Amino acid sequence: MPGDRIVVPLTANFINRVQQYGGGNGYGGGNNNNNNVFVDYGVYKTKGALKIKCVRPTFETDAGGRKIMKRAGGVLFELASSTAPRAYDWGNKGSFMLSGTEAAELADRMAANAPCSFFHDPGAGGANRGAVNKGFKTEPMPDGSGGLFVNLSTTSAGNKSFHSVPVSYGESAAIRHVLVYLVPRVLGFDEVFLPQ
Repeated sequence: MPGDRIVVPLTANFINRVQQYGGGNGYGGGNNNNNNVFVDYGVYKTKGALKIKCVRPTFETDAGGRKIMKRAGGVLFELASSTAPRAYDWGNKGSFMLSGTEAAELADRMAANAPCSFFHDPGAGGANRGAVNKGFKTEPMPDGSGGLFVNLSTTSAGNKSFHSVPVSYGESAAIRHVLVYLVPRVLGFDEVFLPQ
């Protein structure tokens, strides 16, 4: 009937049906496998904003014609402070890319309304070890609303920056569903099922 709402849970079966009927390949559109499609999910608040983007894995073809993953993808979080109402300083944003494993852990901890934190040293294992340190943390809001704070601290050459964005329950649910959907894709498993 008109006006009735239909609630469809985001299950694997639902996602497969969306893909089958033209919902795309999980990277933002269509069945054309176009690498020039860019999609992000944004949360905009008074004191800051965040965007979530998918970074595709990269593949190469070996001498036998097999497609082999060269580098796994990730889920990129970008946070920016506000400069005025509805204006954000994206030129001085903080960025943190979660691996597929980290994205899966974050989604599970969000579902349990539990805190989660990760630490990255982009120069680890090289001459630039310790030059840049990044800490990414989510923590439940103390009011029990189901929302959370997303925090990113960066230390580079002695300079420290901090970004924090409050995320409502609905926004955190959307982020969790996006993460669950993206994990097998940033790990490259969706490529196994593409038509040859």
